[in-house]
Amino acid sequence: MPADAQFAVGSVVFVPDEQQAYLPKRVASCTGLGARTKLTVGPLSGSGGAAVPAKDVADVVDADPLALEGAQDMVKFSNLTEAALLHNLRTRYSRDQIYSAAGAILLSVNPFKQIPGIYTDEVTRRCQEADAKALPDLPPHVYGLSENAYRGMLGEQKQQAILISGESGAGKTEAAKACVKYICARSTGGGGVGGGAKLLRQGSHEEFANPILEAFGNAKTLRNNNSSRFGKWTEIHFDAGGQIRSARSTSYLLERSRVVEHARGERTFHIFYQLCAGATKQQRDALKLPPAGELRYLGQSASLSVPGIDDAADWRAVCAAFSTFQLTDAEQTSLRRAWRPAVGILTLGNLAFDAKEMANADDGSCVSPASQASLKAAAAALDISPLELETALTIKNVGKFPVVAVPQPPEKAAVARDALAKALYGSLFDWIFGRINEKMGAGAGAALGGGNKRTIGLLDIFGFEAFSRNSLEQLLINFANEKLMQYFNIYIFQMEEKECRDEGVACPQLQFADNSAVMVLLEAKPTGLMALIHDEVLVPNASDANLLTKMNEAHRGASMYRQMPRAQGEGFVVLHFAGEVAYAIDDFVAKSRGAVPSELSQLLGTSQLPLRTMSFARHRGGGGARARLGGGGRKVVSVGRQFQESLDSLMGMLHTCSPHFVRCIKPNHHLAPDDFDGAYVMRQLQQMGMVHVVKARKQGFAHRYDFDTFIARYGYLREGVECDA
Repeated sequence: MPADAQFAVGSVVFVPDEQQAYLPKRVASCTGLGARTKLTVGPLSGSGGAAVPAKDVADVVDADPLALEGAQDMVKFSNLTEAALLHNLRTRYSRDQIYSAAGAILLSVNPFKQIPGIYTDEVTRRCQEADAKALPDLPPHVYGLSENAYRGMLGEQKQQAILISGESGAGKTEAAKACVKYICARSTGGGGVGGGAKLLRQGSHEEFANPILEAFGNAKTLRNNNSSRFGKWTEIHFDAGGQIRSARSTSYLLERSRVVEHARGERTFHIFYQLCAGATKQQRDALKLPPAGELRYLGQSASLSVPGIDDAADWRAVCAAFSTFQLTDAEQTSLRRAWRPAVGILTLGNLAFDAKEMANADDGSCVSPASQASLKAAAAALDISPLELETALTIKNVGKFPVVAVPQPPEKAAVARDALAKALYGSLFDWIFGRINEKMGAGAGAALGGGNKRTIGLLDIFGFEAFSRNSLEQLLINFANEKLMQYFNIYIFQMEEKECRDEGVACPQLQFADNSAVMVLLEAKPTGLMALIHDEVLVPNASDANLLTKMNEAHRGASMYRQMPRAQGEGFVVLHFAGEVAYAIDDFVAKSRGAVPSELSQLLGTSQLPLRTMSFARHRGGGGARARLGGGGRKVVSVGRQFQESLDSLMGMLHTCSPHFVRCIKPNHHLAPDDFDGAYVMRQLQQMGMVHVVKARKQGFAHRYDFDTFIARYGYLREGVECDA
């Protein structure tokens, strides 16, 4: 290479590309250095070439040979760059090698197809039988990562955490199922296993619990036909011999608003379509279930069916799962405990309200004559009186002594209807979650006594979200991702320090992407966004407009906050770790309240359905302001505050665990196999922090050769050392 040229003619470089982020090219000519570099590149094979635009020359980097080959572990690159990271994934993906490693981090690219031989018994056996030295050299695989977690749990007697992240459609749920499948296979032998552990070990958790949780917690979105609309932390507990004793799951932030509204082209939760498509005539008659096309909550969908999804078959799988987990003892109990509330929710959505003149008050409302059949059907499904249901929806009790009944106009009655539907679904989901935990927790006492550390946890949680329109749900999801990114950064810093100690060298000063400023914006008290949202819920005459005014006043001039441009509507912008997101303020307060009006809570507390034992039962008795504050006059805790507290608890627990990271990547936005969209993948790598891992590596010892390679290349510089020519 000439002394005045940056790249050697004939060498391979990665060149910026608008469609693919980076592409490998061969240098045809290069003159000048720095800003004066003029570079011409051509295809890897063949002739021809084109000048690299001046604006892109600074981003051209040498191509690491291992990246061109598609290496298993990318930390072994002599020159680790974001371009090398991307191309290595592209190369391996083209060979159906969906797993790659970046040190202790596993990257998984969703193939959107079945790959033969990827999850065989032979792969399981290799991971189980590999010794401590051989295991890291096996091809990257979620089974290998699970084996590391299992050995850490058993050998170190320390809790392990497998953290699975990625955007919707990246394959998080499938990765979690593969982890559970391997761990179940790894836990072998011995008797005296609890009932819940038997279900796990026999594969029943994967085969039967997942159909239930996916039916009630997943939905078709524009990005994914089977998108999880809740986060899940699953703990598997073991005894001293490594046998599974019990398991327990915790859910986070179920998207309840999806019950009553969703974007065009999307669907509400799968279970409703499965029920309508799969229930027998006898079941439909017993439940008084109208056809799907007549149900307003379902009729908002662009299509009631989705290519590739067989709702009727999925319904049968859910029914089999209910039977396996003994959530029902007989068909009659099944109809009463699970499907009746679901039908009640669907028929509630068909209630329409007419204005009603009142003699001594402002005009109120009543259920329209055309909706009377739906009123009776909803009341029957929920085991309550139709008249009392109508009254609770159209009358609001205010004051204390005396309580004054205030008629509600049609639009407010409709809001109460939707609030009830969302709360009912949340309670149904929690009840199902609880019953599964009861079954999976059988025999837990023997395993967990004395503060058991033999635990492997799996976190399957939503990735960063940024849509054309974002609301409270996206803010909470992105808040969770900021928390997890902060944890990830700390882990990477510690990993770099450990490698330096192991090599006996001084650790360089590392600068990590610090998201502390946005964390302060989100969670600081009393003026952080989460605190302001919670406080607004508690004040009289709370409104979205007042909340936005308080946000703008508190954070005017803040580096991570901006007011939304007027042309885009009313809202605010947060500069997140993964990029800026504009949030529309509409419905922030209503969604934050989460609770249903006290009149409806009291009414549901009288129902004989299992739901009465949950959130609604504690509202029995009392009325007016006291009831709206909750039992005993306690203040309502906003949805955001509940989520923040549960997230803090989760993060506290994670800091006591040894983490194992799985970063799931979606190769293209249209869910197609054998299609790698480089620019789309690069955005995800940036959002999940992998590019910052590269930058941190370059700050320290960016070039890391193994000893044989180093001696072969540079050994001649030392006298007395013979090297191969």
